[in-house]
Amino acid sequence: MINLLGGVLGPVVSGVKDYVMAKQDMKKAEIENKARLLRDTKSNNHEWEMANLRDKDKWLRRVSFGIFMTPMIWAVFDANAVANYFQVALHAMPQWYLEIVFTMCSAIWGVSALKNSVPALVGGVVKALRK
Repeated sequence: MINLLGGVLGPVVSGVKDYVMAKQDMKKAEIENKARLLRDTKSNNHEWEMANLRDKDKWLRRVSFGIFMTPMIWAVFDANAVANYFQVALHAMPQWYLEIVFTMCSAIWGVSALKNSVPALVGGVVKALRK
């Protein structure tokens, strides 16, 4: 019985160990790449690359994307309920609330992406013009 249990659990334990080791290797490679980018003074876009590696807003964008996709997935199962929900919800909400939601979505998707790339773009143009 113990041999049978060991035969079944052995590959599972080995798979979990391999998964954990792979995650550690990926984190180590990410840290090494960040260090390489910081040391590289000849690259014109290392600031842009570092900003994307440090992207702190990606989970905010993922969650908001999930919120936007929920009605579409729900509509597969009950399209009439989704249509009714939007008709009732959009008519019940005041205009100022809808404008605030629109502004928040714009900030999440627009401003957070621009804050990572625009400074690096400007820096790259300035460096190119100085040469």
